[in-house]
Amino acid sequence: MTIEDLILPEFIFGEFPIKDDSFNDQRQFIIHKGTSLIEVLAQDEFTNVVFDDKTGKQYSYFGEDFTLFYQTNNTAASGQNEMEVLDRAWEWYREYLIWEDTQED
Repeated sequence: MTIEDLILPEFIFGEFPIKDDSFNDQRQFIIHKGTSLIEVLAQDEFTNVVFDDKTGKQYSYFGEDFTLFYQTNNTAASGQNEMEVLDRAWEWYREYLIWEDTQED
């Protein structure tokens, strides 16, 4: 392997690794191309969240509703459509949920 092999994937998953019973314990993020930060909100865990100036979109997985929205949106700098990136991020995250559901405890 060489340094050239270390190509940044399109999406990277992030969450707070140390849980302290705070609001942050349930927060999850998707980093897109190292430039945009998308937050994932499970609607049943976060109610009354206002998205005033944030670009976002709702999705559903087996009856559970999620909102993906940009905390930092740099899609224009990479020449990509922000809604298409959210759709691809959702498909990537949905694959993660499917994988998570198949894991044994």
